[in-house]
Amino acid sequence: MHALLYSPRSADAEEVVGAYAFSATLAIQDITGDPHSGLTASHMVKRLEGSAESQAFLFALTDVAAPRPLGAHGYPELHASDLADISAWVFVSLPLLEDTGIIEATITLDAAIAPLPGEPVPREPWVEALSLIDALSTTTHRPTRHLWDTHSPGADSPAAELLATAGYSRAYRETQATFALDGLGLLDSPTCTIVRNMDFAADDLAGFQSLITSASQDYPRGELTLDTVNWTEARIRDASARLRDRGGNQLTALLRAGDHFIGLAEAVHYDVDDDTLMELGLVYVLPDARGQGAATQLISSALSAARAEWSKVETCYASVPSGSEPVERLLHAANAEIMSSSTAWQKLTHSH
Repeated sequence: MHALLYSPRSADAEEVVGAYAFSATLAIQDITGDPHSGLTASHMVKRLEGSAESQAFLFALTDVAAPRPLGAHGYPELHASDLADISAWVFVSLPLLEDTGIIEATITLDAAIAPLPGEPVPREPWVEALSLIDALSTTTHRPTRHLWDTHSPGADSPAAELLATAGYSRAYRETQATFALDGLGLLDSPTCTIVRNMDFAADDLAGFQSLITSASQDYPRGELTLDTVNWTEARIRDASARLRDRGGNQLTALLRAGDHFIGLAEAVHYDVDDDTLMELGLVYVLPDARGQGAATQLISSALSAARAEWSKVETCYASVPSGSEPVERLLHAANAEIMSSSTAWQKLTHSH
Protein backbone atom coordinates (compact mmCIF):
# COMPACT_ATOMS: atom_id res chain seq x y z
CA MET A 1 0.00 0.00 0.00
CA HIS A 2 1.00 3.61 -0.53
CA ALA A 3 0.88 6.27 2.18
CA LEU A 4 -0.49 9.67 1.15
CA LEU A 5 -0.30 12.72 3.42
CA TYR A 6 -3.02 15.32 3.94
CA SER A 7 -1.94 18.89 3.22
CA PRO A 8 -3.86 21.84 4.69
CA ARG A 9 -2.72 23.84 1.65
CA SER A 10 -4.47 21.52 -0.79
CA ALA A 11 -7.42 22.95 -2.72
CA ASP A 12 -9.56 19.99 -1.66
CA ALA A 13 -8.34 19.81 1.96
CA GLU A 14 -11.86 20.26 3.35
CA GLU A 15 -13.20 17.34 1.31
CA VAL A 16 -10.34 15.10 2.42
CA VAL A 17 -10.83 15.84 6.11
CA GLY A 18 -14.57 15.38 5.68
CA ALA A 19 -14.00 11.88 4.31
CA TYR A 20 -11.83 10.98 7.29
CA ALA A 21 -14.36 12.41 9.74
CA PHE A 22 -17.10 10.36 8.09
CA SER A 23 -15.14 7.10 8.45
CA ALA A 24 -14.17 7.89 12.05
CA THR A 25 -17.77 8.78 12.93
CA LEU A 26 -19.15 5.62 11.33
CA ALA A 27 -16.62 3.51 13.25
CA ILE A 28 -17.49 4.97 16.65
CA GLN A 29 -21.23 4.88 16.00
CA ASP A 30 -20.99 1.17 15.10
CA ILE A 31 -19.41 0.63 18.53
CA THR A 32 -21.60 2.86 20.66
CA GLY A 33 -24.90 2.74 18.79
CA ASP A 34 -25.17 6.44 19.62
CA PRO A 35 -26.02 8.74 16.67
CA HIS A 36 -24.42 11.67 18.51
CA SER A 37 -21.02 9.98 18.72
CA GLY A 38 -18.40 10.97 16.23
CA LEU A 39 -15.85 13.45 14.97
CA THR A 40 -16.54 16.70 13.16
CA ALA A 41 -14.45 17.82 10.20
CA SER A 42 -14.08 21.32 11.66
CA HIS A 43 -12.65 19.92 14.89
CA MET A 44 -10.24 17.76 12.89
CA VAL A 45 -9.06 20.71 10.79
CA LYS A 46 -8.16 22.54 13.98
CA ARG A 47 -6.28 19.50 15.29
CA LEU A 48 -4.30 19.31 12.06
CA GLU A 49 -3.27 22.95 12.31
CA GLY A 50 -1.04 21.92 15.20
CA SER A 51 -0.08 24.03 18.19
CA ALA A 52 2.79 24.82 20.52
CA GLU A 53 2.01 21.53 22.29
CA SER A 54 1.77 19.09 19.37
CA GLN A 55 2.10 18.57 15.65
CA ALA A 56 -0.48 16.44 13.84
CA PHE A 57 -0.58 14.54 10.54
CA LEU A 58 -3.27 12.62 8.65
CA PHE A 59 -2.23 9.78 6.36
CA ALA A 60 -4.33 7.66 4.01
CA LEU A 61 -3.35 4.20 2.75
CA THR A 62 -4.28 3.15 -0.78
CA ASP A 63 -3.48 0.29 -3.18
CA VAL A 64 -3.67 2.57 -6.21
CA ALA A 65 -0.35 3.91 -7.41
CA ALA A 66 -0.72 7.54 -8.41
CA PRO A 67 2.72 8.92 -9.29
CA ARG A 68 3.12 12.52 -8.19
CA PRO A 69 5.80 14.74 -6.65
CA LEU A 70 6.70 14.08 -3.05
CA GLY A 71 5.36 16.61 -0.59
CA ALA A 72 5.97 17.26 3.09
CA HIS A 73 8.12 14.69 4.92
CA GLY A 74 8.70 12.77 1.70
CA TYR A 75 5.12 11.54 1.20
CA PRO A 76 2.90 12.22 -1.82
CA GLU A 77 0.05 14.64 -1.18
CA LEU A 78 -3.43 13.22 -0.63
CA HIS A 79 -6.08 14.53 -3.05
CA ALA A 80 -9.86 14.22 -3.19
CA SER A 81 -9.46 12.07 -6.32
CA ASP A 82 -7.84 9.40 -4.09
CA LEU A 83 -10.78 9.07 -1.71
CA ALA A 84 -12.55 6.26 -3.60
CA ASP A 85 -9.54 3.99 -3.12
CA ILE A 86 -8.63 4.56 0.54
CA SER A 87 -8.30 1.46 2.76
CA ALA A 88 -7.27 3.03 6.06
CA TRP A 89 -6.50 6.32 7.76
CA VAL A 90 -3.70 6.95 10.24
CA PHE A 91 -3.87 10.03 12.45
CA VAL A 92 -0.52 10.84 14.07
CA SER A 93 0.28 13.31 16.84
CA LEU A 94 3.78 14.30 17.92
CA PRO A 95 3.99 15.99 21.38
CA LEU A 96 6.40 18.92 21.29
CA LEU A 97 6.85 20.15 24.88
CA GLU A 98 7.29 16.82 26.68
CA ASP A 99 6.94 13.17 25.67
CA THR A 100 9.24 14.04 22.78
CA GLY A 101 10.24 10.40 22.43
CA ILE A 102 6.61 9.38 21.82
CA ILE A 103 4.56 9.07 18.65
CA GLU A 104 0.79 8.80 19.19
CA ALA A 105 -1.47 7.26 16.56
CA THR A 106 -5.01 6.16 15.76
CA ILE A 107 -5.90 3.76 12.93
CA THR A 108 -9.32 3.99 11.28
CA LEU A 109 -10.49 1.72 8.47
CA ASP A 110 -12.19 3.60 5.68
CA ALA A 111 -15.97 3.39 5.68
CA ALA A 112 -15.91 1.52 2.35
CA ILE A 113 -14.12 -1.51 3.85
CA ALA A 114 -14.91 -1.24 7.56
CA PRO A 115 -16.31 -4.54 8.89
CA LEU A 116 -19.73 -4.72 10.47
CA PRO A 117 -19.82 -5.33 14.24
CA GLY A 118 -18.69 -8.89 14.89
CA GLU A 119 -16.94 -9.33 11.54
CA PRO A 120 -13.18 -9.95 11.43
CA VAL A 121 -10.84 -7.01 10.98
CA PRO A 122 -9.21 -6.87 7.51
CA ARG A 123 -5.59 -7.75 8.15
CA GLU A 124 -3.67 -5.99 5.38
CA PRO A 125 -4.70 -2.36 6.13
CA TRP A 126 -3.78 -2.80 9.80
CA VAL A 127 -0.42 -4.38 8.99
CA GLU A 128 0.39 -1.58 6.54
CA ALA A 129 -0.75 1.09 9.01
CA LEU A 130 1.45 -0.36 11.75
CA SER A 131 4.35 -0.46 9.30
CA LEU A 132 3.79 3.23 8.55
CA ILE A 133 3.84 4.06 12.28
CA ASP A 134 7.11 2.12 12.63
CA ALA A 135 8.61 4.11 9.76
CA LEU A 136 7.47 7.42 11.24
CA SER A 137 8.83 6.38 14.63
CA THR A 138 12.22 5.90 13.03
CA THR A 139 12.28 9.06 10.91
CA THR A 140 11.05 11.29 13.76
CA HIS A 141 13.42 9.64 16.29
CA ARG A 142 10.53 8.75 18.60
CA PRO A 143 11.09 5.15 19.77
CA THR A 144 7.97 4.88 21.96
CA ARG A 145 4.70 4.26 20.11
CA HIS A 146 1.26 4.78 21.62
CA LEU A 147 -1.69 3.49 19.65
CA TRP A 148 -5.25 4.25 20.80
CA ASP A 149 -7.99 1.83 19.78
CA THR A 150 -11.68 2.26 20.66
CA HIS A 151 -13.84 -0.84 20.90
CA SER A 152 -16.97 -2.29 22.50
CA PRO A 153 -17.08 -2.13 26.32
CA GLY A 154 -16.17 -5.33 28.12
CA ALA A 155 -14.48 -6.70 25.02
CA ASP A 156 -10.96 -6.72 23.68
CA SER A 157 -9.84 -4.77 20.65
CA PRO A 158 -10.74 -6.64 17.42
CA ALA A 159 -7.16 -5.99 16.33
CA ALA A 160 -5.62 -7.31 19.56
CA GLU A 161 -3.88 -10.26 17.92
CA LEU A 162 -2.40 -8.08 15.18
CA LEU A 163 -1.16 -5.55 17.71
CA ALA A 164 0.41 -8.18 19.95
CA THR A 165 2.15 -9.75 16.96
CA ALA A 166 3.52 -6.32 16.03
CA GLY A 167 5.09 -5.94 19.48
CA TYR A 168 2.43 -3.81 21.21
CA SER A 169 1.16 -4.47 24.72
CA ARG A 170 -1.93 -3.16 26.54
CA ALA A 171 -0.85 -0.23 28.72
CA TYR A 172 -3.99 1.66 29.75
CA ARG A 173 -7.75 1.60 29.27
CA GLU A 174 -10.47 4.23 29.52
CA THR A 175 -14.25 3.82 29.64
CA GLN A 176 -16.61 6.14 27.78
CA ALA A 177 -20.05 6.70 29.28
CA THR A 178 -23.04 9.03 29.05
CA PHE A 179 -25.57 10.02 31.68
CA ALA A 180 -28.60 12.30 31.89
CA LEU A 181 -28.35 15.42 34.02
CA ASP A 182 -32.02 15.29 35.02
CA GLY A 183 -32.56 13.59 38.35
CA LEU A 184 -28.99 13.98 39.60
CA GLY A 185 -29.97 16.48 42.28
CA LEU A 186 -27.18 18.85 41.35
CA LEU A 187 -26.12 21.32 44.01
CA ASP A 188 -23.40 23.93 43.79
CA SER A 189 -21.01 23.70 46.74
CA PRO A 190 -20.42 27.03 48.53
CA THR A 191 -16.73 26.12 48.76
CA CYS A 192 -16.42 25.74 44.98
CA THR A 193 -15.25 28.52 42.68
CA ILE A 194 -16.48 28.41 39.06
CA VAL A 195 -14.15 29.82 36.40
CA ARG A 196 -15.26 30.37 32.78
CA ASN A 197 -12.98 29.49 29.87
CA MET A 198 -9.86 29.22 32.05
CA ASP A 199 -9.94 32.96 32.70
CA PHE A 200 -8.49 32.57 36.19
CA ALA A 201 -7.99 35.42 38.60
CA ALA A 202 -4.39 35.72 39.77
CA ASP A 203 -4.99 33.91 43.07
CA ASP A 204 -7.10 31.18 41.44
CA LEU A 205 -4.53 30.68 38.67
CA ALA A 206 -1.82 29.75 41.17
CA GLY A 207 -4.12 27.20 42.80
CA PHE A 208 -5.18 25.73 39.45
CA GLN A 209 -1.57 25.56 38.29
CA SER A 210 -0.65 23.56 41.39
CA LEU A 211 -3.60 21.19 40.94
CA ILE A 212 -3.12 20.54 37.23
CA THR A 213 0.60 19.89 37.72
CA SER A 214 -0.18 17.43 40.54
CA ALA A 215 -2.73 15.72 38.27
CA SER A 216 -0.05 15.28 35.61
CA GLN A 217 2.11 13.51 38.17
CA ASP A 218 -0.35 11.01 39.66
CA TYR A 219 -3.48 10.80 37.47
CA PRO A 220 -4.02 7.12 36.52
CA ARG A 221 -2.18 6.24 33.32
CA GLY A 222 -1.50 2.52 33.68
CA GLU A 223 1.78 1.40 32.16
CA LEU A 224 2.03 4.26 29.67
CA THR A 225 5.43 5.93 29.47
CA LEU A 226 4.68 9.64 29.89
CA ASP A 227 6.52 12.71 31.14
CA THR A 228 5.17 15.07 33.80
CA VAL A 229 3.60 18.15 32.22
CA ASN A 230 5.08 21.47 33.33
CA TRP A 231 1.98 23.65 33.60
CA THR A 232 3.36 27.18 33.57
CA GLU A 233 1.13 30.25 33.60
CA ALA A 234 1.97 30.89 29.94
CA ARG A 235 0.98 27.35 29.01
CA ILE A 236 -2.35 27.65 30.80
CA ARG A 237 -3.08 30.92 28.99
CA ASP A 238 -2.14 29.32 25.68
CA ALA A 239 -4.43 26.35 26.37
CA SER A 240 -7.25 28.78 27.14
CA ALA A 241 -6.76 30.62 23.85
CA ARG A 242 -6.59 27.35 21.91
CA LEU A 243 -9.78 26.09 23.56
CA ARG A 244 -11.70 29.17 22.45
CA ASP A 245 -10.16 29.03 18.97
CA ARG A 246 -11.54 25.51 18.59
CA GLY A 247 -15.03 26.58 19.63
CA GLY A 248 -14.72 25.19 23.14
CA ASN A 249 -16.43 26.59 26.20
CA GLN A 250 -15.22 25.40 29.59
CA LEU A 251 -16.34 25.77 33.18
CA THR A 252 -13.81 24.78 35.85
CA ALA A 253 -14.98 24.05 39.39
CA LEU A 254 -12.26 24.52 42.02
CA LEU A 255 -12.86 23.17 45.52
CA ARG A 256 -11.37 25.12 48.41
CA ALA A 257 -10.32 23.80 51.82
CA GLY A 258 -9.09 26.60 54.00
CA ASP A 259 -6.79 28.85 52.03
CA HIS A 260 -5.97 26.47 49.18
CA PHE A 261 -7.67 24.43 46.44
CA ILE A 262 -7.81 20.64 46.82
CA GLY A 263 -9.58 19.58 43.61
CA LEU A 264 -11.03 20.51 40.25
CA ALA A 265 -13.64 19.37 37.74
CA GLU A 266 -14.10 20.58 34.17
CA ALA A 267 -17.32 20.86 32.15
CA VAL A 268 -16.92 21.46 28.41
CA HIS A 269 -19.26 22.25 25.53
CA TYR A 270 -18.15 22.79 21.92
CA ASP A 271 -20.00 25.09 19.54
CA VAL A 272 -20.08 22.38 16.86
CA ASP A 273 -21.72 19.84 19.18
CA ASP A 274 -25.41 19.26 19.63
CA ASP A 275 -26.81 21.84 22.07
CA THR A 276 -28.04 19.02 24.32
CA LEU A 277 -24.58 17.48 24.81
CA MET A 278 -21.64 18.37 27.02
CA GLU A 279 -18.50 16.67 28.32
CA LEU A 280 -17.18 16.12 31.81
CA GLY A 281 -13.46 16.72 31.50
CA LEU A 282 -10.70 16.24 34.03
CA VAL A 283 -11.81 15.51 37.60
CA TYR A 284 -8.95 15.50 40.10
CA VAL A 285 -8.61 15.62 43.89
CA LEU A 286 -5.33 15.84 45.79
CA PRO A 287 -4.43 12.44 47.34
CA ASP A 288 -4.70 13.68 50.94
CA ALA A 289 -8.25 14.97 50.34
CA ARG A 290 -9.72 11.83 48.78
CA GLY A 291 -12.41 9.63 50.29
CA GLN A 292 -14.30 12.59 51.79
CA GLY A 293 -16.77 13.37 49.02
CA ALA A 294 -14.68 16.04 47.31
CA ALA A 295 -15.11 14.56 43.82
CA THR A 296 -18.88 14.43 44.27
CA GLN A 297 -18.95 18.09 45.30
CA LEU A 298 -16.79 19.10 42.36
CA ILE A 299 -18.78 17.18 39.76
CA SER A 300 -22.09 18.43 41.16
CA SER A 301 -20.87 22.03 41.12
CA ALA A 302 -19.44 21.77 37.59
CA LEU A 303 -22.60 20.18 36.20
CA SER A 304 -24.85 22.62 38.05
CA ALA A 305 -22.92 25.52 36.54
CA ALA A 306 -23.13 23.85 33.12
CA ARG A 307 -26.92 23.61 33.34
CA ALA A 308 -27.08 27.32 34.15
CA GLU A 309 -24.59 28.26 31.42
CA TRP A 310 -25.89 25.99 28.65
CA SER A 311 -29.62 25.73 29.25
CA LYS A 312 -30.31 23.13 26.55
CA VAL A 313 -27.80 20.58 27.86
CA GLU A 314 -29.39 17.25 28.80
CA THR A 315 -26.69 14.60 28.43
CA CYS A 316 -23.12 14.46 29.68
CA TYR A 317 -20.29 12.42 28.15
CA ALA A 318 -17.33 11.25 30.23
CA SER A 319 -14.15 9.30 29.50
CA VAL A 320 -12.70 7.87 32.71
CA PRO A 321 -9.98 5.43 33.83
CA SER A 322 -11.25 1.86 33.70
CA GLY A 323 -11.15 -0.32 36.80
CA SER A 324 -11.24 2.53 39.32
CA GLU A 325 -13.68 1.75 42.15
CA PRO A 326 -14.37 5.43 43.02
CA VAL A 327 -15.05 6.19 39.37
CA GLU A 328 -17.33 3.18 39.02
CA ARG A 329 -19.30 4.29 42.10
CA LEU A 330 -19.77 7.76 40.64
CA LEU A 331 -20.93 6.33 37.29
CA HIS A 332 -23.33 3.98 39.07
CA ALA A 333 -24.77 6.85 41.13
CA ALA A 334 -25.38 8.80 37.91
CA ASN A 335 -27.06 5.79 36.20
CA ALA A 336 -24.45 6.13 33.47
CA GLU A 337 -24.61 4.03 30.31
CA ILE A 338 -21.26 2.56 29.25
CA MET A 339 -20.80 3.27 25.55
CA SER A 340 -17.31 2.11 24.63
CA SER A 341 -13.77 1.46 25.84
CA SER A 342 -10.46 2.77 24.54
CA THR A 343 -7.25 0.82 24.99
CA ALA A 344 -3.85 2.48 24.75
CA TRP A 345 -1.34 0.03 23.31
CA GLN A 346 2.36 0.70 23.77
CA LYS A 347 5.42 -0.43 21.86
CA LEU A 348 8.83 0.36 23.28
CA THR A 349 12.06 0.10 21.34
CA HIS A 350 15.56 1.37 22.12
CA SER A 351 15.94 4.34 24.46
CA HIS A 352 16.71 7.75 23.04
